[in-house]
Amino acid sequence: MIGDEFRSDDVPAAERFAHWHARMREQMTGFSIREAGTGGADGAGFLSEELEIGLGGVTVASRRLSSVEMRRRSAGGGTDIYQFLVPVQGALHTDWDGRTGISRPGGMYFHDVTRLNALGCRAPDAREPFHTLTIDIPKDSITLPPGSLQRLVGQDLPGAEGPGALLTGVVKHVLCSAEVYRPTDTARLGTAVLDLVHAHLAHQLESRTAQPALEPEHRQHALLVRVVDFMRDHLADPELTPQSVADAHHVSVSYLHRIFRAHTAGRETVAGWIRRQRLEHARRDLADPVLAAVPVHRIAARWGYTHAAAFTRSFRTAYGVTPRAYRHGDPSSPAADGAS
Repeated sequence: MIGDEFRSDDVPAAERFAHWHARMREQMTGFSIREAGTGGADGAGFLSEELEIGLGGVTVASRRLSSVEMRRRSAGGGTDIYQFLVPVQGALHTDWDGRTGISRPGGMYFHDVTRLNALGCRAPDAREPFHTLTIDIPKDSITLPPGSLQRLVGQDLPGAEGPGALLTGVVKHVLCSAEVYRPTDTARLGTAVLDLVHAHLAHQLESRTAQPALEPEHRQHALLVRVVDFMRDHLADPELTPQSVADAHHVSVSYLHRIFRAHTAGRETVAGWIRRQRLEHARRDLADPVLAAVPVHRIAARWGYTHAAAFTRSFRTAYGVTPRAYRHGDPSSPAADGAS
């Protein structure tokens, strides 16, 4: 079975809460955590059942636990992930950037823990535990511009319909069928989850900007969502360039660059985004054992590289090894292998 499983029943009753608290300490740096309504007196009877599965860079989990309260007591360390919390049973109470809210089954709370002030996991009653699914996504894996994405962070998004329901359904299936999958499946499943995360977030951004008489900034956000979707769909096209992207959206290249810089905090150009995404997709293919017999130059061509040598140079610059060395797990190999 893929994944790591933990059950509080495997720990003496008086030590259950302390044991779970220790497991959470790294994830919730800077927070005090207590059992809701008990003050954390002795931990007897505390319930925690967890299954966590790493899918490449993405992590999905099912967590059942007694009611707990988490409150920030000091500035925590930085984190490079966004997180979806998907209540299945009970309610999630949040205080994020001074805004309070409640997420219940059918919702999906999307947040960045660095800006979370308090989190309450409330069981529906004394007989049943709180149950949530979690999806942890590396920030640099989400291809939507950060400036646009900030409009959704800290929000309760719909999870019972549209792309949100698809995302929830896939995550539930993976967690319920962990024994079916092999370790080599995890990266492919991670890619599928990432695609659904992008679809859900892009759908939400478009829904919030699909209104008449939008302000110019909102129109720019809507355009950027369409631009990013277009580039994702055309990564394999060698002719994908900033000019072709601008032409497809009836804007000038200079305007495209201007709004892209504005909503990515100047961290990346359009061409740089295309290059990074192509290399990342190629890297995943090189790591896939099912594609082990596919020559490197064909994988390069699959992601828009018409010259194998140029692909090798770009790959080595990005990852510090040649494509062949990466495929065979030999980071010391100096061979320039673009034509292999």
